[in-house]
Amino acid sequence: MEYVYTVIFLVGAIYAVVTFLMGGLFGIVHLGGHIDTHIDAHFHTHIDSHVDGQSGSSVFTVFPLKPITIVSFITVFGGIGVLGTHSKLNAIITFILAVILGFLVSFILYKFVVVPLYKAQNTSAVSQEEIIGMQAKVISPILEGGFGTIAYVVNGSKYNAPAQHITKKAVAQGEDVLIYEIKNSVFYIQPLNESK
Repeated sequence: MEYVYTVIFLVGAIYAVVTFLMGGLFGIVHLGGHIDTHIDAHFHTHIDSHVDGQSGSSVFTVFPLKPITIVSFITVFGGIGVLGTHSKLNAIITFILAVILGFLVSFILYKFVVVPLYKAQNTSAVSQEEIIGMQAKVISPILEGGFGTIAYVVNGSKYNAPAQHITKKAVAQGEDVLIYEIKNSVFYIQPLNESK
């Protein structure tokens, strides 16, 4: 059983080290933000943020199965298992201690690290009213009657969004546009040369 605990511990520890190193590497080449956000938003988190025209309140939910909580559980579970079997503790007691301490550490990380980070991210988000009228750039062509993607910068951070021309015209990649309105998370835009 010690072998199983050792493998579990090593998987958690290696994943943590690789994630840390890859995060630093992506941060150097400015790729990490987009990749992490894209993967995180689709697989680990459900954030429902909307601006209520009357109250201006935001609603959000953070799903607890985040990579940090999963890896912390695996690492602590494996580590306690190795220590317990190495110390010749009863196998059942070792397993129960490993599970309890794994869940405890994961809960603490979730409650005091993950949730506060998402709250801070949510409260620092710019409202849709502030984005309307901003300039953006088309990064994937907007098809006639269809959609494309725009990029815009808010407070030094770059964001991408699905976009459509306000009259459903085609817009070429690389064209500068104005954000005209936002409905159902779709940004309706107008090229700068049309708005003059």
